[in-house]
Amino acid sequence: MNLSLGTGYAVVGLVLWAAPLSLQYNAWTTALRERHPNVNPPPTPEWRTRNTKIMTVIFRIAGAFFLLLSIVYLLPLINTKPH
Repeated sequence: MNLSLGTGYAVVGLVLWAAPLSLQYNAWTTALRERHPNVNPPPTPEWRTRNTKIMTVIFRIAGAFFLLLSIVYLLPLINTKPH
């Protein structure tokens, strides 16, 4: 029961946390691009919104992967019976 409840909280946290994280990442990379335009020019407003959506999806996928990985590591601990 605790595993499913914790998993549900983690999934909700991943979904809600991915969007602000992608906005911060996008702002950081845009500032970096504005400081060094000869390496990579700053994105247009359309590309900024597209980059934010892409990074939100990437952060959610990475979060889901780490969530599943933690469940795989925790399942053997839950299924063991005391001696």
